[in-house]
Amino acid sequence: MSPDWPSYKGDYILGNEESRVAILIIGRGTVDLPPDLYRIKGTVKTENLGLEKVVLNIVSNPSIRYLVVCGKEEFGHFPGDAIVSLWSNGLDEDRRIIGAKGAIPYLCSIPDEVLIRFRQQVHVIDLVHPREVEEMVAMDPIYEFEKERRAELIKVLKRLKAEPGADLEYGPMHLEVPGLRQSGEMTARGMHRTADMIIETMLTMPSEALSTKSKFILVSNEFNMGLDPVSGTIFQAPSLKLAEKMKSYFTGD
Repeated sequence: MSPDWPSYKGDYILGNEESRVAILIIGRGTVDLPPDLYRIKGTVKTENLGLEKVVLNIVSNPSIRYLVVCGKEEFGHFPGDAIVSLWSNGLDEDRRIIGAKGAIPYLCSIPDEVLIRFRQQVHVIDLVHPREVEEMVAMDPIYEFEKERRAELIKVLKRLKAEPGADLEYGPMHLEVPGLRQSGEMTARGMHRTADMIIETMLTMPSEALSTKSKFILVSNEFNMGLDPVSGTIFQAPSLKLAEKMKSYFTGD
């Protein structure tokens, strides 16, 4: 495996190079685990760009065969539900995760062959608890795993370590998505700025202008820059296609 793996930056730590397990913690959860029980332990906060990074990093390492999703589900994004739904159901023709509950569960940056490979490569184990959340308790809360949840996780990891396994018969799959190369924090900031731009346009433009179906215009693919033809605003976003989905979500189109 390349010493540069994982290819896409995020909030993670690496463990045992011989392990076939990736641990994905919802939100800003923290749990102390023996590093010999996992290859990588990281977090995911969103049901779109963050999830795309997870998929891309997994398919670029064919020795990863298990993805353990754990922690507390988060209202709004529902990233735990999104990853399980993606693995179980895939995407529809509009790039939306089938059955996902999140606000904007679209994977616009990665093609079907990558998603097919992801779903074939790993077995997803769902340890998210609590799964059913009906309101936002706090904005991006930091939390520690409860004692029983940590014990449950370790038990599963030990079982997976004892199971025989082999790398996927295919080699690593690499895909270059420039908009995802920045850190998770920078990616989030970019999409937050895009959301602010969309909302500001909604608040300042006449309703007849907002009712137009004009799509964002690509200005620079290298720098992920687009133009909103309604407001005339030039903006930068990690994914212009996802920005379109976000605009549709806010405007109700």
